[in-house]
Amino acid sequence: MKACERLLLKIESPEKFVEEFKRILLEMGLTLKEFSEISGIPYSTLYKIVQGKDFRVSTLVKILKTIRSFEKEEDTNTIAIIAARPALNRITTRKIEINGKSYLLKEYPAGSLEECIVAAVRAEREGVKGIVCAPIVSATIEKIVNIPVAVIIPEKDAFMNALEIIVKKINE
Repeated sequence: MKACERLLLKIESPEKFVEEFKRILLEMGLTLKEFSEISGIPYSTLYKIVQGKDFRVSTLVKILKTIRSFEKEEDTNTIAIIAARPALNRITTRKIEINGKSYLLKEYPAGSLEECIVAAVRAEREGVKGIVCAPIVSATIEKIVNIPVAVIIPEKDAFMNALEIIVKKINE
């Protein structure tokens, strides 16, 4: 079920509407401020909405149009990135272009093997074209989903930086 449909189904209950709106923002990988900038809805208005305050129908229409615009993008070429939140925070773009084709990156935060598996299944259900994840979970995810899976191989510098940090901590 599309995000817009899920949100409309919760319209009867302010608490459930707010809960679903927050969930959709998380799925889209957007903060309230980013959603405000994209939708043109003042941040203060969105903040009041997530606090359970009443709002205008025109605001609801803007919210739905913005969510739909993301759904249209996701229907085409979306790639899931499954990783821990600190790693996802290092991603600075939502769209990339490779070989002349545009792709939308959709974040799926996960902190355990189980969360990675759930995220992979959810990503496939949401229609992503492929999944990028850590090597330790890739073999399991490949057995579960029917879409391509690629792994993030940490570079040598990443290991050296981690080793330097741990040595500092050991010697403190």
